[in-house]
Parts: sequence; structure tokens; C-alpha cells
Amino acid sequence: MAEDKPRLARLTSILTQLQSKRIVTATELAKKHEVTVRTIYRDIRTLEQSVTPFFTEEGNGYSIMEGSTLPPVMFTDQEANALLMAEHLILKNKDQSLSEQYQQAITKIKSVLNLNQKSKSELLAERIQIRDNKANEKTSNYLIELQTAITNFTVVRLVYLSLDGQESQRNVEPFALYTTKDNWILIAYCRMRESFRSFRLDRIQSIFISSERFEPHPMTLTEYLEKCSEEWQNTPDIPLSLGHPTLAANQQHQDMEEIQIDPFHFIGISVRTTNQDGQAAQDIGALWQRFMAEKVAENIPHKTDETVYSLYAEYEGDHTKPYTTFIGCKVDKLEEVPEGLVAKSFKGGKYVKTSAKGDLMKGVVINKWNEIWAMDIDRRFTADFEAYGEKAMNPSDAEVDFYIAVN
Repeated sequence: MAEDKPRLARLTSILTQLQSKRIVTATELAKKHEVTVRTIYRDIRTLEQSVTPFFTEEGNGYSIMEGSTLPPVMFTDQEANALLMAEHLILKNKDQSLSEQYQQAITKIKSVLNLNQKSKSELLAERIQIRDNKANEKTSNYLIELQTAITNFTVVRLVYLSLDGQESQRNVEPFALYTTKDNWILIAYCRMRESFRSFRLDRIQSIFISSERFEPHPMTLTEYLEKCSEEWQNTPDIPLSLGHPTLAANQQHQDMEEIQIDPFHFIGISVRTTNQDGQAAQDIGALWQRFMAEKVAENIPHKTDETVYSLYAEYEGDHTKPYTTFIGCKVDKLEEVPEGLVAKSFKGGKYVKTSAKGDLMKGVVINKWNEIWAMDIDRRFTADFEAYGEKAMNPSDAEVDFYIAVN
């Protein structure tokens, strides 16, 4: 009888898997249970003899017959605890629709727990506290609707407010969703821009799910992200996120060169941020993501060259106070500014120039800023910037120039 227990547990688990997906392959089941495919075939024949309502889809796998029901799934204590932990994490999520729908789903799941598990889950709920998003702030309410639009291939109409305050209406074909730094991002094909764009859900003012269907895009999310990575390999790490100094304040900065910068014009995108509580890392990270996803550089007219600048200006004091980050390019003139972009003119003046060389993905930029912050430099805090030119094209061995305004 003891020899039968592992197989009995495997048969029960196979039934659970059949209920969890539309199609399950024999290879998938064999890998899951660490047995041979031939063993799975024998298990399937056993289940067939027990009049389990499933069928074989030739060349694909096995599936529970639609409309059939099986006994409720039972959870182990560990599985029940994992679901409870997920509830606490999701309730801190900033999208209201996800929190509401998960609460409804978890209530149904809790209904099948036995009395002992319910008692333990109530005790555990009192012993868990998620410190993220302490104010339980909700910044969007569209995640669930957009998930449905993705799976149904329906066109969505957005009223969108860009980071620089420009409102626009877009008809988009939703493709994928991802989350970063507590923000949900929608990747969608924008019919107005005729290319894929990224939309932060907390910037969406309203949505309308139309009845219009679109043809599914012939690529996976992984393929899309790989394509973005190939096109923008020189994405820098996030600067101006307050860190620990790596040099003493009295360090000699012999690598710095005094130069005079002429006044210049600039077009790009921007965000108001601060280094307090790590806010800059979130805001500037999202700004770089938008710059890459929307291919902002390609849309900037009258560029002086292909160099991309990350520029910091409009300081309220020093680098510990709020400031504005701009990402874009220098231009010859400002007569033509594309929708959604911002234009600025800078006076130039006296600067010190320094450089950093290394792997952009391993903190070379932020390490350099840590050095600059620790140096005894008579800064003006008007407009400082990094320049990503030809020498920054190889991200693993890039050279980035830094320009610091001084008195």
C-alpha cells in the first residue's frame, strides 16, 4: 500500500494540472513529476478507467472536457500560507482594480480551506505586515480591464497625460503589461504614432474598451524586449540617486578640465523629481524607459548630432533638493517641437568636464556622481549633464562625459 501512495499523489496532482490549463502535454507532466513519458501514458489510462471527464487532443495534449466538474482542490498548509502572503502583497499594489479582483478571488479560495487552515490563516494575517506603500496609495484603476483587452485583442481608446503634462487621445492595440518601481506599464501599438509605445497606467486619465478587434501581433513579449535591447544597448544606469561617497571631500580632482559651454537649445522629455527616499531612481528610470520605448531621439527635429544628453536643471537648491531631469538631444532651433516633447534653452557658461569609463550596467555612472558629490567643487547648480556619444555605444566598455556647472 505504501508503494501506491506516490502514484496516488501523482494522479491527484495530474488532475489538478488538467484543471489549471486548457491543454497539458505528456512531456510537461513527465517533467513536473520527474517520471518518464511512458509512465504518464499509464497514468492517463488509469484516469480514463476512472471515468475522469477529459479528452486527448491529437498532437497537443490532454484537456478536461468543458462543462465538467471535479472535486474541489485541497490546499496544503504551505500552499494556503503562500496564497495569504500573495494577498498581502497584492493589496499593497497601486492598481485598485487588481486589489479588488484579487480580494474577490482569494475569498473564494479561502472558502475551500478546512477549519484548521482557516484558523491558521487568520493567525498568520495578524503576524504579517508589508511595509511597501505604507499609505496604501492607489494610482490607477485600469489593470484588469487592460488585461482583458490584451486577451481579447480589442482596441482601447486612451486619454493619456504625458510626464510633461501634455494630454492626448490614443487608439492603441494592447500588447503586454509589466511592472517596475511600483508602476504598471502598458506596451501597446499606438495607431497615431504607428509604432509600439509604453504608457504608465498612473498617467492614463480614462479608457474606453471598444468593440473593434485587431490582428494579434506576431511576436512574444520576450522577442519585443530583446528587440528593444538590441536597439538601445547603450541605456545608462540611473544617475542622481543619492548614495554613499566613494572619495573624501578633499580629494584632488586632476581629471577635471575647465571649459566654456556656449548657449544651446534642447528638445526631449522631462520629469520633476528628488533624491529623497529614492524617488529619483524611480522617476528617472521610468523616463529612460519611455525614451527608449517611444524612440524619442528619432522624433527630435534639427538635432546637432546623435549624442543623447541626460540633463539636470531647475534645482531648488543643491542636488539634495528637487530638480528636473531632461533626456534628449541638442538642436539648432526650437521652431518645431513634436507633441509630447519639451523644448528648453540653456545659457551655458563655465563648466568642469570629467569622464567615466566602464560597464554601464555595473554602476559606472552612479559611481562617478558619488565622486562628484564628494568633491569640493564651487558648483552653480544651474544645469549639469551627461553626454552619451559614440564612445558610449558599447555598454560594456563605454565612456561617458560629465559636465558640471561651476562659478
